[in-house]
Amino acid sequence: MNASKARGKRQGAGWRFLALAKRPRNKVEWGCLLLLFLCVVPLAACAASTQPVIKIGLVAPFEGRYRSIGYEAIYAARLAVREINAKGGVRGYRLELVALDDRGDPAQAIESARKLMIDPQVMAVIGHYRPDSTDAAIKDYCDGHMPLMAIESAASLPPACLQPPNGFVLGHAAHDQWPDDRITFLGSVPDPNSLSAAQAFVANYNAIPIDGTRAGPIALQTYDAMALLFDAIGRAGKIDRAGLAVAIANGNFSGLGGHYAFDQNGNLIDVRSYVYEYDKNGQPVLIK
Repeated sequence: MNASKARGKRQGAGWRFLALAKRPRNKVEWGCLLLLFLCVVPLAACAASTQPVIKIGLVAPFEGRYRSIGYEAIYAARLAVREINAKGGVRGYRLELVALDDRGDPAQAIESARKLMIDPQVMAVIGHYRPDSTDAAIKDYCDGHMPLMAIESAASLPPACLQPPNGFVLGHAAHDQWPDDRITFLGSVPDPNSLSAAQAFVANYNAIPIDGTRAGPIALQTYDAMALLFDAIGRAGKIDRAGLAVAIANGNFSGLGGHYAFDQNGNLIDVRSYVYEYDKNGQPVLIK
């Protein structure tokens, strides 16, 4: 079977899965169907490739009250993986995404972290997207020497994350910046819709979702985090978790949304923080 036929067969299998599935009756069923589809199609695409694999973990809330955060993130991560693999991957490796749900719950965040830790092909993790989840799971990552791009955190990194460096924080503030009754995102990137350099990203992203999700700051922060990891893989002295962590710590990366370099405490240097609240229509509103 030639490459174009194989690709068509894989894509057709994914869309047939959606076509044959029973029509969802509500948003919860739509969410379950979408998450299963996001997992099935990448797995089907793996069969024809013989490249060695590097996996990147993504842990976010895909169910529960914060599920919209997770879905905005996963489409960006999948776009980044698709684009890098279209260029041949990094250093001969094909990239794969492993997405796990933590529901924004600390206990489930720890469980998800431990699942990723036992897969030797997972070289780094992006997450979590609520500070309680990040701060509950981060010590597990660092004890296992797993590089973590911490999207949201309200606590200082524990010593295990600093020597050697394993934890890298993109959004940090006091806990009261994340009210329980609102969808709030604190990050280091602007809304991509107002950023001229990100218009191609916005167009490519918005062509993917079938559920109405659109590119916002969560998407851009995730996309930049993925690109930062690809850059670190390209520079790492050794392709393993320790080598990747050193490359991140010593990096000086410019993404679409900003510049990424970390101090000895795992915090961004000269960071500009943005605080968004998502309105009832799912649109980000800059509040600070």
